[in-house]
Amino acid sequence: MTAAFDPSGLVALVADENIYQRSVTADMLRMMGLGRVLHAQSGPEAWELILENNPNCIFTDWLSEPLDGLALIKRIRQSEEAPNRAANIFMLTARGAKADVETARLVGADGFLRKPISVSAIQTRLRAVVTQPRHFVVTASYVGPCRRRRQDPFYTGPLRRLSDQVDDSALDEDDEVKNELVKARITYLESQAMKLAPGDLNAARRVFAAARALSDVATEIQDAPLMHASSELVRYLETLGATSSLDFEALRTHISALHQLVHLPNAMGQERMRVAQSLTKMVDKKLRQAQSAA
Repeated sequence: MTAAFDPSGLVALVADENIYQRSVTADMLRMMGLGRVLHAQSGPEAWELILENNPNCIFTDWLSEPLDGLALIKRIRQSEEAPNRAANIFMLTARGAKADVETARLVGADGFLRKPISVSAIQTRLRAVVTQPRHFVVTASYVGPCRRRRQDPFYTGPLRRLSDQVDDSALDEDDEVKNELVKARITYLESQAMKLAPGDLNAARRVFAAARALSDVATEIQDAPLMHASSELVRYLETLGATSSLDFEALRTHISALHQLVHLPNAMGQERMRVAQSLTKMVDKKLRQAQSAA
């Protein structure tokens, strides 16, 4: 069943140097029922609006220097100042060469839309990323939505990945069983975190192992918000280890958010992803503080 899509709480930003095209796109978004739609005619102006308003979704044209559309996407994804590195970003442009699409994808765009575009096309793409968010990846070389394509239900060729789903009902776990497994992993993680003390390397290793185990389960059941939240905890623990910079209050906050995620129904996909994405901002802040104190 497709998750409900209510765009009234979304804030959008349209960055386009062409005032006519900018207005057309903004009007389409308003027709869809988005709560607020912001305008920017350049990359620098768009960046300032992002810092001030923290939009949920961003539509940018290719734009010009000094901050073109690609550089803007990259800054949103990688800058420590970005209020939400996991915001939904679409490249909306008249360009449409395969190389352009791939370039936008490599810097972290959620999608590529070619002008002229219709209201229904924008709504379809926006609904997809909001109600069925992809796992958010944070690595040394790439920050953005997972670039692995969704499985095409009309593809009839061979399944080449070990993780590809096969048609075998014996492999399907009951939702309640999956939920109980996740709860057990979080409870175990919490029990190990309560034993953690500054400088205790063995205890820190147990907490890290518990976080990794939870992340593996989240990946196995393909729960995108839980995957995002658990991977952010792994990133935090892996970066700080058993050092004195490890913030126990931040760790407790993270675990509380994990409990919240597992108790929110899957139908509330947008709210669950908001909870998960808020952890990215917290982890980034804590890591900056640790780096400054070092």
